[in-house]
Amino acid sequence: MEKQQIDQFILSDDHADKMVKEAENIAKNEIQQVSASQIRNIYGAIKKLEMSSYNEKVYRQLVLIKPKLAYMKGRASKKHEGDYINLEKIFGTAIDAVKKEDEETFRRFCQFI
Repeated sequence: MEKQQIDQFILSDDHADKMVKEAENIAKNEIQQVSASQIRNIYGAIKKLEMSSYNEKVYRQLVLIKPKLAYMKGRASKKHEGDYINLEKIFGTAIDAVKKEDEETFRRFCQFI
């Protein structure tokens, strides 16, 4: 998945149908070997942030998910490393698309995830 596509999903409401199809594609083809518990771990952290009022602290905690992704990738077996690289790249790109002062981009990020 390309950075430009992810940016479109986060920065605009115009691509909801395409976003859903692309998220399904990612789950089926790009991160198949990532364990469900590891995905739930990251997803849970994001949902917890989503339930909070969006502010600078929430944005900071969102950005700090990126080192967690890097850690997961580092612990992955060589056999499954590619899927973890994809996960880190996709989530990292989506996190980077969230604007610090724009709650709407954060909301769309949560929808994408």
